[in-house]
Amino acid sequence: MRRYLVATVVFLAVTASVWAVPWVTAQSPDLKSTVVGAGTGENEKTKTDQAATDQTAPAKEKPHRGWHFSAFNSSGRADYQVTYMKQTVTGMSAMENTRGRLMSLELESTVTLNNGNRDLLDFAVQYPYYSQMEGVDGRGKPMHFFNAYGILKLGLGKPNIRFGQFVVPFGNLPYYETHTVPLQSLFPQSLGLRIQRGVSVEGFAGHYDYWVAAMGDDHAREGMARIARRFDLPRGTLTTGLSGLYGVDMPRFSSLLDPIMDKALARMPLSHSVDLTDKKRFSLDAEYSLGRNLWREEVVLGRDLEGRVDGQFLQWSFALTEKDELMAQFVRWNQPDGARSSVGAWYGRKFGKYFTARLWAELGLGRVPATDKDGNETAAGLQCLLEIPSLFKR
Repeated sequence: MRRYLVATVVFLAVTASVWAVPWVTAQSPDLKSTVVGAGTGENEKTKTDQAATDQTAPAKEKPHRGWHFSAFNSSGRADYQVTYMKQTVTGMSAMENTRGRLMSLELESTVTLNNGNRDLLDFAVQYPYYSQMEGVDGRGKPMHFFNAYGILKLGLGKPNIRFGQFVVPFGNLPYYETHTVPLQSLFPQSLGLRIQRGVSVEGFAGHYDYWVAAMGDDHAREGMARIARRFDLPRGTLTTGLSGLYGVDMPRFSSLLDPIMDKALARMPLSHSVDLTDKKRFSLDAEYSLGRNLWREEVVLGRDLEGRVDGQFLQWSFALTEKDELMAQFVRWNQPDGARSSVGAWYGRKFGKYFTARLWAELGLGRVPATDKDGNETAAGLQCLLEIPSLFKR
């Protein structure tokens, strides 16, 4: 956390300088940044002001300005949810509550640094002003917040180097944004984390894109790699990926609990809710789009120190209209101490450009045979998500 705060202070100081340097006042309002990670970088050509007596003068290319910030954007998000939850664990009193929570009030900022010839470096920070998200042992919040990283662009046809704290490149996490939706995929059970510190190399080789990373924190250490390819089929588009991971002292949660929504088991040692183990993971993920249908799938195999693990995530989304969406999903996870599965669904509707409401429900079933305990959970809620685009932009 201390490193993240230092990175945030440095980032804010850098972004503040965007407004102070003299060239900003002369920058064309039509200047556009290149796509993050594209590896391109020639400055765009803009027309200079023409004298009133010479409206037909040819356009002139702006001279290179040397090192400068070519783009800056800051946006916000507010996520408020009203949830009903009922949890029953064998041998314990049932817990039931209904409450409203501000899941996130956050700011996301990006800055692009240009060396006079091309965009060279991107910086990105996700700063949560406030969140009531907790999770088991407080580990739910770090799975969703505290992105703070840079991307060094080596040039056209060359890979990019990412460094800092970012989403781990495993399974469907690189392209499926779970942060803004109420139901999660397989990562809380299979990995026990989503965001981690480290450095990675990402790029393209022929028809494939690849991502290799070395990551870790005060306890865990991980090495991982992912390769993926997109297929444009006669009917729809298919993207498939293959991932591998080896980690030491990674968190593992009890099969009786939802790692993000629940708290630790009452009147029991914390080790009964979460412990650390070495992990080997292999994942095959796929996303298939056809018309108004979208399918996502992930299968994970591997081992913990005590034995084999396996799991599956399957999701189907259907666009009822341009503003209405229906989604249903199934998650199953099996680990040495037990198993957990869940089914969930939501109906979402977009109001205007920036506000989305989702009605959702989920049923979770867990079992630990060694203690003869079952953990069942019923949850339902209303999510109100407000996106605040371009608070500051240049």
